[in-house]
Amino acid sequence: MLPNMARRQKEGGGVADAASADGLRQADLSHLHLQDMTAGERAELRRRYDDFVRHFGRDGVAPSRYPEPKRHIRKWTPGAKS
Repeated sequence: MLPNMARRQKEGGGVADAASADGLRQADLSHLHLQDMTAGERAELRRRYDDFVRHFGRDGVAPSRYPEPKRHIRKWTPGAKS
């Protein structure tokens, strides 16, 4: 058994009370592998991902607040003066 999994089993491993749920919300989950996470940690990771997608979209770029101005493109004809 992995050390962090054994530690979680000693501590109880659940997010039953509000204090541990808030602690999980603030926890750094970046060092854990998905298969090593508890169900509560996986749910928190999914919530964070959904929150990110809601704010920035799937490609990770924030939508522009201002649309790009439409540019009027004029056809160029050789020899014509504009």
